[in-house]
Amino acid sequence: MSVLGEFRRVAPEELERIRAVPELARDRADRLPAWLDLDRAWERLAALMDRAGFPVNPISGGEPFPDERHAFGRSLTPAQVATAATHLARTPFGELEPHLRPLLDGEGWFQLPEQPLLEPFVPTEADFHPVDDETARAIRDTLAEAYAELAQFFTAAARDGQCTVFWAA
Repeated sequence: MSVLGEFRRVAPEELERIRAVPELARDRADRLPAWLDLDRAWERLAALMDRAGFPVNPISGGEPFPDERHAFGRSLTPAQVATAATHLARTPFGELEPHLRPLLDGEGWFQLPEQPLLEPFVPTEADFHPVDDETARAIRDTLAEAYAELAQFFTAAARDGQCTVFWAA
C-alpha cells in the first residue's frame, strides 16, 4: 500500500463544472480548498467499512469521477455524503476493530532478510507470517485517528450540502 488517498469537498454546482471538462478535472479538483489527506490509511479504512456493512462507503462508494472514461477517483452526491456522515458519526471506530485482525492477517506480511540484498527478494511461503500485536496496535491507532478525521470531514460536508471527491495517487 504505497498510494496516498485524498478527499476534496465541493459544492454540487462546482462539481458539475469540473465534470464538464474531464481532461482538466484532476488539476481543477486538486485546487479545491477543502481537503482531507488519509495518507495510506484509506485502503484499510475502505475495507473495514465494507466489512462492517456501511450503507455508503465514503471511499469506494459513489460513481467514477469525473466520468467513466477519464476516471481517476470517485464522487458522492450530497445525499450520499449525508448518509455517510450520519453513519460515520453513529459508528465508533471500535465497531470496526473486530474486522481489523482478519484484514491484516490476509495482507501477507513477510520479513525481509537482514543481510543486504544483492538480488531482488522474492518471498516464499515460509517468509510470510502474521502481523505482530504491537504492529497491529500501531495500525489500529493510525486508522482510528484517520477515521475520526474522516467523520469530521463528512460531517462538515453534509452540513454544507457538499459533494465529495476521493482519489488515490
